[in-house]
Amino acid sequence: MRRTVPGPHGFTLVELLVVIAIIGTLVGLLLPAVQAAREAASRSSCGNNLKQIGLGLQTYHDSRRMLPHAGSDGPNQACCNATIRTGWTWLFHLTPFIEEQNLFNQPDTTAGNAVVAGTPIKVYYCPSRRQPMIYTSSARADYAGNGGRAFAGNGDEGVFVRQWASPSTTLALTTPPRPGRRYADVTDGLSKTIVVGEKQLHPTTQGSAGGDNEAWNNSGWDQDHQRFGGLVPQPDRQHPTSASPTFWSERFGGPHPGGVQLVMADGSVRLVAYEIAAAPWLNLCLVADGQPTGDE
Repeated sequence: MRRTVPGPHGFTLVELLVVIAIIGTLVGLLLPAVQAAREAASRSSCGNNLKQIGLGLQTYHDSRRMLPHAGSDGPNQACCNATIRTGWTWLFHLTPFIEEQNLFNQPDTTAGNAVVAGTPIKVYYCPSRRQPMIYTSSARADYAGNGGRAFAGNGDEGVFVRQWASPSTTLALTTPPRPGRRYADVTDGLSKTIVVGEKQLHPTTQGSAGGDNEAWNNSGWDQDHQRFGGLVPQPDRQHPTSASPTFWSERFGGPHPGGVQLVMADGSVRLVAYEIAAAPWLNLCLVADGQPTGDE
């Protein structure tokens, strides 16, 4: 008797559709978990960046007996950047203390200054937001110093003090900067005072939006690298779309869904929810207001 060998059995159309539906369901279930895990890892890396910045600031203070200045225009012009390196941002002056001494040592020439402006520093970029690279024409930074209550205050109530409060053509290049902030000035407590935090940035106009359109090393007294406590932090998605005139956010904020990450004057890193009330948030941004609660 001849035995009949069964032929290969393939999927029917119905079976194939069922398999595709099952795979789609599994992907739909796994994707949020994968995205959440990726964000958790990026947020942890961002926190590590802030930790390095905080430790660098402590080492700077131990060495110089004060914190770096904020950044300023002038001294011999009112806008829109410093004409000498003394007026460059706190981000630049911190570089020797975060293992970027070679960049700090670039010659103070047109070519050397261009190298500084065009060199991204990894620790200054939040991986939840963007990669360390040039945006528009120079490198940027995702972290801003605590400038106190408001832009007009010149840092007098905050951690980073503007070098020259009133730069103008009448000031000489040799005009010394104002005294920098000391930890002894932070009478509300180092663990209750923000030094650096993530800055709010429009999610789709990076490198060109107000508060992100200047080189990381020399932006003058500007929202690019200073943010203020007079407004509560907000996520990037709430940043108004820049139009004419350009909108400059003065808020801290960031890409993380839960809140904004900050490093305190004692070097500790914490996440503050976007829902924090205005009064305790301002307490965290003022160095000596006599209200050191900082509680949410």
